[in-house]
Amino acid sequence: MRRVIFLPVIGFLVVSVFCYSSCHKATLSYLQNGDWIEAHAIEGYPRGGASCFVIGNIAYVGLGYNENIGGASNFRLSDFWSFSSDTGWTQLADFPGTARSGASAFSIGNYGYIGTGWDGIHRFDDFYRYDPVQGSWEKKASYPGGTRYDGVGFAVKGKGYIGTGFSIYTLSDFYQYDPGSDQWSRTPGTDLNFSKRKGAVAFVYNDKAYIVTGSNNNTMTKDFWEFDPTQTAPWKPLANITNSDPGTFDDGYTDIQRQYAAAFVNNGKAYLVTGDNGSLRSTTWVYDFSTTYWTQRTPYPRALRAGAVAFTIGGKSYIGLGSTGVNTGTTFDNLDIFNPDKVFNPND
Repeated sequence: MRRVIFLPVIGFLVVSVFCYSSCHKATLSYLQNGDWIEAHAIEGYPRGGASCFVIGNIAYVGLGYNENIGGASNFRLSDFWSFSSDTGWTQLADFPGTARSGASAFSIGNYGYIGTGWDGIHRFDDFYRYDPVQGSWEKKASYPGGTRYDGVGFAVKGKGYIGTGFSIYTLSDFYQYDPGSDQWSRTPGTDLNFSKRKGAVAFVYNDKAYIVTGSNNNTMTKDFWEFDPTQTAPWKPLANITNSDPGTFDDGYTDIQRQYAAAFVNNGKAYLVTGDNGSLRSTTWVYDFSTTYWTQRTPYPRALRAGAVAFTIGGKSYIGLGSTGVNTGTTFDNLDIFNPDKVFNPND
């Protein structure tokens, strides 16, 4: 059964016109590299600020907010769904905590984990494990970094991590979760040079995590970080997402800067799409781990949005949901597949 909390929210609506700045050097054919194909819309409510984790070839998506159910404005959801490319969407047991958006999630082994978030008024630090075999939730040790929302979550080498986000101010700290002992510990090195941020993205490749984008006091962050838990100093700075090199390869890099984007990894590359940097973005950027360069791909062709979810299952990458504003605005229920090996077809 769906449970919702009706809340008044004071927010802003972000409106954008799709455009390219003159600094973008890409040709038309270059921007048609990759095809967007409509997939199954979620069978639950449209939503922004949802959370997602993947176990095997199944994605689990839930929570978030919807702008208008029963005449109420911008309220939170507690329903949860699984998605398989073979069977589509299936409704699961509701999340047992307070309905919320902006929660952080990851998966370790055969379990999914989710915690933190907010309901538009209250922030949370509670933390839960989902067992897909039993179809049930279990409360676990609360997140020790304090209540927050719009942080990032990821798992590397059997440990989970949640960090950054917003409380009464923007945060940069990270904590590590050990599922064997159900205990949290402070992740070293995060308070040295790591920029505070909310609305960032995290992705994992070859047992390393990467953190990029986000904002601090409405200023888009420019730094890009690699996290390797096997190192004494686990955080390594990568090249900033700025136009700082005399060459032309980074001429459009400032467009990568944004908050509330969605990211996924497919075939040795990370993809960043949608989000907001004062206006909603449709541009798609791909990071090549082998060359360490960012390049553009076919822009997202649907309605502009922030706070979408993205995941890769069965070799296919999906993006969907989201809203027309940051934690407010019209919400969406559509889902698209991105095929990086096809030329864009507007009829897909």
